[in-house]
Amino acid sequence: MAKKFYTVLVLPDAGSQIRKFHIAKPLLRALAVTASLIFVAFLFLIYQTVSNTGHLLELRQLRTTASEQGDLLQKFERLEDQMTQLREFDVRLRTAAGLEVKSAESSMVGVGGADTLSSRALMVAALAHQTLPAGSSTKIGVDNLGGELDRLSREMNDRNKSFQGLIGALEAKRSLLASTPTIWPVKGWLTAGFGQRRSPFTGQRQMHEGVDISNSVGTPIIAPADGVVTYTGPLGGFGNVVSVNHGNKISTFYAHLQQHKVSQGQRVRRGDVIGLVGTTGRVTGPHLHYEIQVNEVPVDPTKYVIDPETVKFLGNGESAE
Repeated sequence: MAKKFYTVLVLPDAGSQIRKFHIAKPLLRALAVTASLIFVAFLFLIYQTVSNTGHLLELRQLRTTASEQGDLLQKFERLEDQMTQLREFDVRLRTAAGLEVKSAESSMVGVGGADTLSSRALMVAALAHQTLPAGSSTKIGVDNLGGELDRLSREMNDRNKSFQGLIGALEAKRSLLASTPTIWPVKGWLTAGFGQRRSPFTGQRQMHEGVDISNSVGTPIIAPADGVVTYTGPLGGFGNVVSVNHGNKISTFYAHLQQHKVSQGQRVRRGDVIGLVGTTGRVTGPHLHYEIQVNEVPVDPTKYVIDPETVKFLGNGESAE
């Protein structure tokens, strides 16, 4: 009969007694199977550890990418704020230039001149547009997009400065326009124009260095532009007068006033009342004698007025001073 166990002899040092052990064959097989299972389990644990480490690294990379995308979203939101400022600048520019103010929708950056994109939609579109080669990490695309955002930010800052400079230039032009006498100082009837005419007192031809606007005594006279009053008071045959310096070598002169409403050195704005129509000085009826001088040389006031309907042209150039 075959043996059902194995005999193991243990030989210690010389002179010692030999030890004998009997191990049953089923037990030995069980030990072998158990050892194999333990080894396989050990290999599986190693595989799981390596795999989990890879997943953790990937998760960290995804978290880093998500954080970077969050930073990019914040950049886009800042750019959107800058675009809002540019749209406000556009409104100011068009207002200063007297141009039509575009609606907010039409002034926003869009594709093809029609559709517009919010910052989040723009970011999604930009990220979707990034095509990565095989084996490349997502971080490469994010870095590229970040560079484009930085470039766009610098460009928008430059555009912002350009707008500010343009606004300054337009504001200066608007200041010049505000200081230019482009409206009539009083309503009424123009009874004597600028240029040569026959004097009602001497009958001789002489130069009339302004225009005469007839109206009733006490009619308000307004400043046709911003400026500083340089003189108020009597002046020979002109009666009571007011003189205003508007800057840019332009001044205006008002004569035959019943009363002046400003004082010397006072700053006036277009539309401020500076006096009342009267009959002081050498006149044949109530009217305002109005002059515009450029470089101290009289010029035709009608060349400056942009609202000619305020004064009706009823005179023939021969009316009284």
